[in-house]
Amino acid sequence: MHVLFLALNYHPDKLGNAPLMTGMCEGLVRRGHRVTVVCAFPHHGTGRIEASDRRKLYARDHLNGVDILRTYIYAPEGGAVAKMANYASFTASAFAAGATVRDVDVIFTPSPPLTLGLVDEALGRLHRAPFVYNLQDLFPEAAVRLGVLTNRRVIRAFEALEARVYRKATRLAVISEGFRRHLLDRGVPDEKIAVITNYTDTTLITPRERGDNRYRRAHGLEDAFVVQFSGRMGYSQGLETVVAAWRLLGDLSDLRLMMVGDGQAQPMVAEAFARDPRVTVLPTQERADLPELLAAADVGLAPLRHGMAGTSVPSKIFGVMAAARPVIAGVDAGSDTEALLHAADCGLVVPPEDAGALAAAIRALHGDRGRARAMGARAREHVVAHYSQDAIVDRYEALLRSVVATGRGRA
Repeated sequence: MHVLFLALNYHPDKLGNAPLMTGMCEGLVRRGHRVTVVCAFPHHGTGRIEASDRRKLYARDHLNGVDILRTYIYAPEGGAVAKMANYASFTASAFAAGATVRDVDVIFTPSPPLTLGLVDEALGRLHRAPFVYNLQDLFPEAAVRLGVLTNRRVIRAFEALEARVYRKATRLAVISEGFRRHLLDRGVPDEKIAVITNYTDTTLITPRERGDNRYRRAHGLEDAFVVQFSGRMGYSQGLETVVAAWRLLGDLSDLRLMMVGDGQAQPMVAEAFARDPRVTVLPTQERADLPELLAAADVGLAPLRHGMAGTSVPSKIFGVMAAARPVIAGVDAGSDTEALLHAADCGLVVPPEDAGALAAAIRALHGDRGRARAMGARAREHVVAHYSQDAIVDRYEALLRSVVATGRGRA
């Protein structure tokens, strides 16, 4: 089958859904399918398109068997308004590029942005092809909870768009049971929903000894107990809580913190830790370096703000688990993240935005290294059994095949 894939971010972007979607597309190609990706020019690392691409509307690429159409995107610096302009520009350019693709059997699109659902609907009619919309986040609910969206008219408009996308999609693929419940609450029939979790590359990320590690050597961490945050530094993570928790742990002389990533909150993190010799702040690292980076840690952090665990599942957790490291997650009680860590018995869950509880959890694993190592071993075992890349791509392939076979959604 020929899959037309619309994704805001794709390789070589390192953040957001780019690594997940790149792996999925390449996995489908290895299974004998044709995949065409429409994505934006790379920009997610810095927020700016490279100078060599700024005058281009489109560019063709081919990587690991995947045909790629890179399209123009407006990538300004700024807050919510700039982000909306960014999404709107890609919505328009993605439709124009997607319309040029021929012999499409099925369209697949991960969120964000939600407006790509309208592109799916239009391209579905043009190509007479069904479309699968993949919810990687919940919008506008997440933006409302963060306080990014406050205007009631704008919120109602996005809620109407959300309902239309859910109604028009042939199938909806969601990454957790919590997301499934969200759709059911909005009247989506259960048979239209497929729950397929995100994955991690358990062949790339493998357990490694912490002793002989180049990140530890490079930053003087050889004998330290290292707590690490690695991933996108966005507002939803509430990294101010990590800063506050760290200030409660000054009495642990061998404790060190690594903060690795880029995003809106990165300047705050860099400023907060600028004069702290116990903290290493690094930009997003190359994917090939991820196994060594994660192996530098003794514990991985996955904090979220209040209410965000119902609208997002931190994909970074799977990488930490694959590296055989325990996780400390700051998430709401009853969330999918809490259920995952309890099922695997591979970490500690604390209330979100609770610096005292986060500091206590770090102190607990620092004081019981054997418990931390045992949790890490269980994490690796669980993620290999349930969240490997091959297993998840197999499930997406089966979903796409079923949609194509039934022809549901064809105009």
